[in-house]
Amino acid sequence: MALLQLENVASNYGSIKALTNVSFEVNEGEIVTLIGANGAGKTTTMHTIAGLKELNGGRIFFDGQDISKWETQRKVKNGIVLSPEGRQVFPDFSVLDNLLMGGYLQKPAVNGETLKTVYDLFPRLKERENQAAGTLSGGEQQMLAVGRALMGKPRLLMLDEPSMGLAPLIVKDIFALIQRIRDMGTTVLLVEQNARAALKISDRAYVLETGKIVLSGTAAELLVSEDVQKAYLGM
Repeated sequence: MALLQLENVASNYGSIKALTNVSFEVNEGEIVTLIGANGAGKTTTMHTIAGLKELNGGRIFFDGQDISKWETQRKVKNGIVLSPEGRQVFPDFSVLDNLLMGGYLQKPAVNGETLKTVYDLFPRLKERENQAAGTLSGGEQQMLAVGRALMGKPRLLMLDEPSMGLAPLIVKDIFALIQRIRDMGTTVLLVEQNARAALKISDRAYVLETGKIVLSGTAAELLVSEDVQKAYLGM
C-alpha cells in the first residue's frame, strides 16, 4: 500500500505554474527518488508535501488519509519530516541542541531513545555534541541535518539534495547511511542532483521536467534508459 500518494498536485508561484498534475506514490519501506534538472520542481514538490508551499490543486494522501489541508506541524507530528536543501543547521547552537530542535514535538523520554539511535548512525555527532554546528565540516553538517530530521521519528523522511557540495568520499557515506535508515524501517523520498548515485540505492524513481512527471520506473530501468542517460547521467 502507498504510504504517500500525490494526485494531480498543482503548485504555483504567482502566475507561474511550478507543478502541474503531478501524481506519484511512495510505498512503505521504499527509497524513491525524484530526478530532474534545476528548476524542474523537485524542491517545490517536497515543500508542497511538507506544507511549506501552498497546494493549488490536487490532493495528497498519507497512510490513506487526505492531508491536503494539514498544517506543517500536524504533518511532522504524524511522521512526515523534511531535511531541507542546504542543510540549514542553527550555526550558533550546539550539535545536541540542533538535534533536540528536531524532536520538539516528541516527549523527552522518546527524544532520549531516538538520540541514541542517531548517535549510533552518526558517531561523529556524538563526539561533537557540545560543538557549535557552524564549526562542523560540510559533511558533518549534512549528517546533523539528517540526524535532526530523524529526531522527529519520521515514517517518511524527505531528503532534499543531501549530497550537495560534498566531497565524493563523503557522498558515498551519506548514500550508505540513507540505505541504513531505510533498512531501519523509515521510508525515504529523495531529491538528488547526483542521479546515478541516487538511482543505485533507490527502488523506484520519477523524472520531473518543468513541473510535470515525464518518466517513471524502477531505478534499475531508469539507470539504463537512454533518455535518462543523456539528460541526467552524462552519457
